[in-house]
Amino acid sequence: MANVVIIGSGGAGLTAAIAARRAGADVMVISKTAAAVASCTAYSAGLFSLACGGVSPRDQYEKLLKTGYRLNDRALLETLTEESCAALEEIASLGVTLEFQKGRASARATAKNELMGGSGLVEQLVRIAKECGVKFIEWSVAREIFTCGGRARGVSVTNWRGRRSLALPADAVVLATGGAGRIYSHTDNPERMTGDGYALALAAGLKLRDMEFVQFYPVGWAQENFPMWMADTTLGDFIRVTDAEGREFLPDAYREWGVKDGKECNYFARDKLSLLLARKDREGGVFAHIEETPAALWDDPGFLYALTLPREFFMGRKEPLRIAPLEHYFCGGVEIGTSGETGVEGLYACGEVTGGIDGANRMGGNALAHIVTFGLRAGRAAAKHPHEMPKEFPAREAGELLSADGRPVAEIRRELQRKAWQSIGPIRRADEISDFLLYIESIKKEKLKAETPQERLLALEMPGLTASAEAVAKAALARKESVGAHYIV
Repeated sequence: MANVVIIGSGGAGLTAAIAARRAGADVMVISKTAAAVASCTAYSAGLFSLACGGVSPRDQYEKLLKTGYRLNDRALLETLTEESCAALEEIASLGVTLEFQKGRASARATAKNELMGGSGLVEQLVRIAKECGVKFIEWSVAREIFTCGGRARGVSVTNWRGRRSLALPADAVVLATGGAGRIYSHTDNPERMTGDGYALALAAGLKLRDMEFVQFYPVGWAQENFPMWMADTTLGDFIRVTDAEGREFLPDAYREWGVKDGKECNYFARDKLSLLLARKDREGGVFAHIEETPAALWDDPGFLYALTLPREFFMGRKEPLRIAPLEHYFCGGVEIGTSGETGVEGLYACGEVTGGIDGANRMGGNALAHIVTFGLRAGRAAAKHPHEMPKEFPAREAGELLSADGRPVAEIRRELQRKAWQSIGPIRRADEISDFLLYIESIKKEKLKAETPQERLLALEMPGLTASAEAVAKAALARKESVGAHYIV
């Protein structure tokens, strides 16, 4: 029986864990929080885009290829479009509640609320995983993937609540850590999305691809004292959205892009809308005229969905509210093959931590189809590795990062996030990126002051933040032309 260690407990990690366990492996999942709680899957819309219900794999393939500016990995894309429907049917057969429609599927029926459309999905995956014998190590951060003779042989883990460190031997390791949205000050990602997987992959000798392609969700609430949360792209279909000069600019933009409304824009032109709103934001701001909302519209389910936040945040407003883009998704990541295999034997990856499927831009709904399809494939492949006598490795201690004389880690984190937004956000300039890379080098050398368990967690996440920010910056600087989610001037 192979020992498989899976790093990450979101949709990709849980799916991989279930697949590996059902294939006969002994499976351990490492989670920074309680299983699945802080994952992007839980906070997603709970919607899948896939070839089903009359949409052929070839049609889906061509749509994704076009959306990705034809920079997608063709083999990965073909695997996704050919197998995603069967992959979803498989997890449905295990007890996940899904509703299939033409070209789509939804897990929203079991969601806790409208803001967390994927919450029911991950709760069901956790239940299925535990029922089939998957074990979990929670409140812990993976520090290093041990390799020996060109093979992955284990993982060093630190419990950030109690400081205890462990060395977990493994016959195969699956990276499923998600993206790195928290390198930015403006993001809709949960707090724990700090690029741990990118740092682990680089340290293990893996290559990252397409890291310049960071998808920025076009519409987020940017008003002071508002939660940092997305609004739906259909917001402008219900109320006026204007620039600093009071001009309604969205209808002209939609016509130019060949989409009829905000709903179509969400699927096929997110990158264009993000860039447009980022430009307008720099020029003085973009404003949603919530103060003009007619009384009848407050009973419209579509309008309430577009707001995403409870109506209490908006009722009685006398002025428009500012909106701006938010970081949403990393299209790039670890280079993989069609079973999630990487350049290190026994080391697999699946989900947002990987690159190649989306190319330069992601179509809405593709992320969840991706995590299930490749989670299943990576888990099964990892389970095939023969069991060998475990190697002994030293566990890394958290103390090496910390110093009583260091700068407070929360302060450094906020500073990094602000600078990342300015230099590698939606609009990029080569000189600003170069300065940012120098800044990254300087903070890598800083000792961190962390006195509480929460601060220790922030310190343990800093290597992921710096490695991810550096990877995005270097890739952005290397790609001279603007394409997809990457815009450089």
